[in-house]
Amino acid sequence: MLTQEKSQTLENYWPSTESSKIAVCMSGGVDSSVSAYILAKKGYKAVGLTGWLFKGSNKCCDGGMIDAAKISEDLGINHVSKDLRELFKGQIVDHFISSYGSGSTPIPCITCNNVIKWGSLMDYALGELGCSHIATGHYAKLVKDGDLYKITRPKDSNKDQTFMLWGLTQEVLSKTVFPLGDLTKDEVREVAREGNLFLAEKEESQDICFVSDKEGTKGFLERYLGKKEGYIIENKTGNVLGTHDGTHSFTIGQRKGIKIAYSEPLYVIDLDVEKNVVFVGTKEELEGNELIAKDVNWVIPVQQNEPLRVMAKIRYNSKTTSATVFFLDDKKIKVVFDNPESAITPGQSVVLYDEADEVLFGGGTIC
Repeated sequence: MLTQEKSQTLENYWPSTESSKIAVCMSGGVDSSVSAYILAKKGYKAVGLTGWLFKGSNKCCDGGMIDAAKISEDLGINHVSKDLRELFKGQIVDHFISSYGSGSTPIPCITCNNVIKWGSLMDYALGELGCSHIATGHYAKLVKDGDLYKITRPKDSNKDQTFMLWGLTQEVLSKTVFPLGDLTKDEVREVAREGNLFLAEKEESQDICFVSDKEGTKGFLERYLGKKEGYIIENKTGNVLGTHDGTHSFTIGQRKGIKIAYSEPLYVIDLDVEKNVVFVGTKEELEGNELIAKDVNWVIPVQQNEPLRVMAKIRYNSKTTSATVFFLDDKKIKVVFDNPESAITPGQSVVLYDEADEVLFGGGTIC
């Protein structure tokens, strides 16, 4: 495996400028805009590519698409938009709603990466636009180690987005460029200023792109799933503590929104969608030592004939922790943590790195 010492000697992967035409997936944000600027400055033949995913003012679409087109014009490159609204609704939005309806908590950005960026947009770029690669504004580093493409930690550990990339394959990585892998966020903004990019100071979007700030996730889900009153039950005793308007308003580990007076803070411990029950308890009751993950993807091949030692994390903002992977079948694994983890949540991702915590091995969906 690629050790941390070795990874520091390998440069971020760049294809040749002579034979490469690169489509930059542009959202209208500073990161993807700087990615396009870097590629143009390096002499690549580049084209801006934006997926039209839904109609939503000032989100990735509409306002963002206009900004992407303007940046492309300023850089002297063509900009193309691709209508993916039907696909996005069916594969991302509808899946988001049905997942919450069944008691799991999805990460739509990961699904979007696999289905949209490295799915339809890549197919369109390579097939219709004649591109050899796509580029994105993710903070991740891609290195080539022999015949293998490996995703490693970026320079900016605070912006590390490797967690979101566990669904990628060797085939798509061979046609991918991450221009921001060797830059910090502050350096990206400085590059934007140096390039006179008008959105150098544009704020980042932190929320789910298709959920409005005014409505919020709870309101969005209620619009599709409605309200269904049920009981909130104390996990240890079985006592009824109160009522709720629908299990889809809750996720494992949630503290806010329970609205029950208790001697200590209460957290959501479990959900029974069929019986419409939310189980709550103390923080200690959230701890668990293992999980099962499905739909597992290995970014790089690993030996599956014996348990695999890894560093693992179960949410984007958490720290990695040491664990052992046991292989159940080609697409399902059991992950056993050396120390208990809190709030292991169905629908979320478990993401696996090598023991040096540098190379992304892969991941799966917690079930």
